[in-house]
Amino acid sequence: MRVWLRMGTSIARRYVLMGPLGRGGVCEVYHAVDVMDGRACALKMVTPALAEDPRVWDLVRREARITERLRHPSVPKVYGTGEAKLPGGPAVPFLALELLRGVPLAGRLASGPLPPAEALRIAATVADVLAVAHRRGVAHRDLNPANIMMTPTGIKIIDFGLATEVPASAPDPADDVYALGVLLYHMLTGRSPYPRSSPAMALAGFRQPQPAPTPVLLVPGLRPGVAELCRSCMAKRPADRPDSTTVALALWSALSPAATAWGPPAA
Repeated sequence: MRVWLRMGTSIARRYVLMGPLGRGGVCEVYHAVDVMDGRACALKMVTPALAEDPRVWDLVRREARITERLRHPSVPKVYGTGEAKLPGGPAVPFLALELLRGVPLAGRLASGPLPPAEALRIAATVADVLAVAHRRGVAHRDLNPANIMMTPTGIKIIDFGLATEVPASAPDPADDVYALGVLLYHMLTGRSPYPRSSPAMALAGFRQPQPAPTPVLLVPGLRPGVAELCRSCMAKRPADRPDSTTVALALWSALSPAATAWGPPAA
């Protein structure tokens, strides 16, 4: 059983842990305070059980490098990286990130679909981040409602732990676009188009010789162009999907007062 580090634990003689925020298969995330400047942050550290695996160290270094490279207002800032000796344990790599105040989109979706304008605004922001990432040779590869934070300052895309640095010709950017289509469908309908599988499983199945048909998006009052955009993002062949820049422009255009059926977006 994995045990959280105690509140007040000092990491690298700089970060004091205030409490746990979450954990995944590779890392644990804590609310911490940087005693050198008094700034709160999220401290992401490799779980001690994996501290001896050099591949995990490489993942943390790559996540820091990729996150810093994006420099997008909808991506958390990187405050610092390093390694620290845990009390009574091994040395582990860590990543100090901007502390986000908000809730995951997954929590909102548990209550049902979002208003169309809100869903489009979130999808457009996500598409913006993907467009910047793809232009800089980065694919997120883990886009899902749990990795999108709704904060008082706007949408934030988190967890670039599975992100890859890829050439423009690689299929990974098209996979991100597919995941964005799944996300838009989920936000508009309140359910995943593949409710019995995880996003990763759905994408794996999508690559099979006989993939599942692209679902039809039926939302009362939704402009046909939005439904068609969602459908094209989830096209069976990666080559048939639009690029992320095209998707971002189309989504922002759909939000303009002249293009939407539900009026201008809220201020």
